[in-house]
Amino acid sequence: MSNTAYALIMLAAGVGIPLLAAANAALGTRLASPTAAAVIAFAVALTCALIVLFVVKSGEITPALQGLKGAHPKLFIAGLFVCFYVLSITF
Repeated sequence: MSNTAYALIMLAAGVGIPLLAAANAALGTRLASPTAAAVIAFAVALTCALIVLFVVKSGEITPALQGLKGAHPKLFIAGLFVCFYVLSITF
């Protein structure tokens, strides 16, 4: 992938962060539950990530999952940080 493509992806991610915050806050208000809004956001994100995983890396799924076998638990802390971030912008 070219540097321009990476730059465009980073630009889209940067623009997406405030949009994520606004959309999650609005959904949290509509549902009267910021936590439910965060769960819905994670469900949609998981669905999209699984689609990308199966479409883009269909031949590499099994080896990737086997790599989880001996992974140290601290490697999963990023998920906690993402959860904290999404919950913090939703309230």
